[in-house]
Amino acid sequence: MYHKLGWPATNLSGFTVQTSYQTEELRREVIMLACSFGNQHCHQQAATLISDWISSNKNRIPPNVRDIVYCTGVSLMDEDVWEFIWMKFHSSTAVSEKKILLEALTCSDNTNLLNRLLNLSLSSELVLDQDAIDVIIHVARNPHGRHLAWKFFREKWNILNSRYGEALFMNSKLINGVTEFLTTAAELKELKNFVKDTKGGVTTSFAQAVEIVEANVHWHSLYKDELFQWLRKSLNS
Repeated sequence: MYHKLGWPATNLSGFTVQTSYQTEELRREVIMLACSFGNQHCHQQAATLISDWISSNKNRIPPNVRDIVYCTGVSLMDEDVWEFIWMKFHSSTAVSEKKILLEALTCSDNTNLLNRLLNLSLSSELVLDQDAIDVIIHVARNPHGRHLAWKFFREKWNILNSRYGEALFMNSKLINGVTEFLTTAAELKELKNFVKDTKGGVTTSFAQAVEIVEANVHWHSLYKDELFQWLRKSLNS
């Protein structure tokens, strides 16, 4: 399916050749899955498109797959690519493009860069307050950044709560986004201790977070080994 659909084609003028909406959406989903699951050709294509952008300073990446290409490039390529995307984030004036670029920065496998981004997100001059929440949540969704985001959330809670405390929806979004991927008994204990020591008007959000993490821990205790055995069997068959 991936090779059949291919990547979006461009004409001599550099514009994407239009196909049906259904084809474009299917192609996008297939490319996203291929890159997510480590398809070598998909990774090479993304790296080539990023490298071309850097060398020519002309972004020829088809708009509907830019988020996939940016994220894949940042996760696979060196620190210079991260710095390039960070620079483009600051120079871009298009709101939608800035959002895609900022989220791509959270895709890095480099924990130093992820930690740097988390700390940069505290500066309203660099990252808008409403976008900082998305930075923290997306770092939490990155397997390489989950523990960093959880640690950052706890250490910077007073700052974050003072910034978003009156906007309960945003604070709840942050709490749920950072804690929903916690899965171990140790993390559950950390969460419960943190909630016990925390003061503020987000009691309901923290109670919901504890319930979700308790369910995560319970599920892992029941099915983690069984799931790994199934995966090993499937890979070996």
